[in-house]
Amino acid sequence: MAIKILTVLFALIAVRRVVVRYRRRGGLTLEFILWLLVFSGLGVVVFIPHKTDELARWLGVSSGFNALTFIAITGLLYAVYRLLSRLQVVERDVTKLVRALALQQPVAVPPAEPATPPPPPAG
Repeated sequence: MAIKILTVLFALIAVRRVVVRYRRRGGLTLEFILWLLVFSGLGVVVFIPHKTDELARWLGVSSGFNALTFIAITGLLYAVYRLLSRLQVVERDVTKLVRALALQQPVAVPPAEPATPPPPPAG
């Protein structure tokens, strides 16, 4: 019973944060709906676990837990893919900006000092 209470509390806190973030224009509508469905679904599944078994039968797996695990892993892999592709775009944009700034504002590099020979070995 304690796990049900903790899960519902977590889901409520997460839904509240999603709503607050959306109201502050911190996210897209599609993203808001997705997270709202995920966290509210989490709160519902705790009290109606047999619904996950129906989902599992529809997906063709043995149990509701397996179905939710497969869905979660697939979602996480997709999120990692999106993050990595977004990171590549940001890195490319930063490189372009740095190159443009370097061409606009050349920096004078002082000439290198001549290398001094190493001291003779003691002995």
